[in-house]
Amino acid sequence: MNKASLIIASSLLASRVLGILREMLLAKIAGVNEQKNALDLAFMIPDILNHLIGTGFLSIVFISLFTTHLLKQNENEGWRSFSNIFNVLGLLLLILAVPAFIFMRELILLLTAAPPSEDILSMATHFGRIILPGQLFFFAGSFLIAAQQARKQFLIPSLTGIIYNASIVFFGWTFQEIGVIGFAVGVPIGAFVGFFVLQIIGSYRGGVKYFPAFNPTNPELIKTVKLLLPMILGAGSMFALEFAIRSFGSMFGNHGISSLNYSYRLMYTLVAVFGFSVGAAKYPDMVRMFKENQTALLKEKVWGDLAKILAILIPAICAVTAVSLPAVRILFERGAFTQENSILVNNLLLCYLPASIGLCAQALLVRAFYSMEKMWLPTLINTLTFAASLFLYTPISKIAGIYSVPIVSFICSFVQLAILLVFWQRQGSKPFIRDFVAAAVALVVFAPLGFYLSKYAFNWLLNANLVYLMFYSAVFSLLFFSFAIVLQILLGSQSSSYIIILLKRRIVGSSVNNSKKS
Repeated sequence: MNKASLIIASSLLASRVLGILREMLLAKIAGVNEQKNALDLAFMIPDILNHLIGTGFLSIVFISLFTTHLLKQNENEGWRSFSNIFNVLGLLLLILAVPAFIFMRELILLLTAAPPSEDILSMATHFGRIILPGQLFFFAGSFLIAAQQARKQFLIPSLTGIIYNASIVFFGWTFQEIGVIGFAVGVPIGAFVGFFVLQIIGSYRGGVKYFPAFNPTNPELIKTVKLLLPMILGAGSMFALEFAIRSFGSMFGNHGISSLNYSYRLMYTLVAVFGFSVGAAKYPDMVRMFKENQTALLKEKVWGDLAKILAILIPAICAVTAVSLPAVRILFERGAFTQENSILVNNLLLCYLPASIGLCAQALLVRAFYSMEKMWLPTLINTLTFAASLFLYTPISKIAGIYSVPIVSFICSFVQLAILLVFWQRQGSKPFIRDFVAAAVALVVFAPLGFYLSKYAFNWLLNANLVYLMFYSAVFSLLFFSFAIVLQILLGSQSSSYIIILLKRRIVGSSVNNSKKS
């Protein structure tokens, strides 16, 4: 990883630690009860509204447009375009937010496969209306983050998730005596501070300029909308997984959505740290290579980055497989979260883990397509695959029950990745074939070993106290991670060797700096 990737990965890891702390607090207060289900369900409409305006994709589109202006040495025109797009789309978001707020209850009913109970529906509607205003700050923050990332300024943008999750944890803890409402209150406040106030400060320091422009017919606005349209109409992988949890989780009683969400959040930590961090950091460079007609170099870089992602992700998956049950117990099993809940969440997590491979690879590969302004291709692939997967949930649920949701999710993510790779140019892939094979072998060897270790020690793990669980998790996660890395190196993986060398440099560099300070 380069410096930008490390900054983003570190911040995402810190954010995910806070996110897990948030889930730990929720587990203690609510476990998998109706309030927790309602809170998870309450995010459905705000997230869809966010998706409809393209908030999650604004940085992808804007960086491409702004890079064009930078290469033409016309930065001021880029800021005028930035301001106009922000103003017009911001007004559109406000127009959509009002009916979403009013008809929250009806929209939740419309989009759930099985109607939730009246109590859950009422609470989800109330929580959703508290959460909804936060989307306005997410939108503004996404623009400001994109503007900073276009200039390769990653530090302040990387703090958004940390502040956002810290706010939710703080208000959740403060109001825990009256249930989970504090977690809903923390969302708009965290969004305001982390995505709006902090990013205004970062943008000011980074030289971002704002103009009071409003021209709906501006050619660059039209081009932006055209680039956003396929992504808005489509279903991205992470959005599809979260939608599946909230829509189909209601089929499995009052505990369904919550149990799925706990396990999904743990899996998502791997995707955020090893997938999104690299994709976000590499995207500005990918755009620049394409704009400068260095397509062959772009393709080679993407293959190399995919190999590096897998070289470290696979050992992480093997480690999590070995210690999933003690990890779930350490994180969640207290208060309202019972031992039975731990067993279910652990089993769901093991079903979700394979999906992290497809999702991490897509986090980079989809951005590679976007950097070449091929928006429709990955969107159509992901959306059509997701649409087809919707027909699998009901028949598979008759056999696998609640496990049908993660099972269908990882099948869908692998099919999407396989099709994307077919359409991605194979040029530049040959030097990394051995790395991919080595990663696959490490997965095949150590993931089953981790699973059987947990199965063999199952009864002991269920009854062990916290100290033993922590010791067990530390020892076996380190062993499985290390062995998987070593096996890849022995099989000739250059990416694994590169990661070890990079870590050594970081450690030695840190030691030297500390020595100089002392």
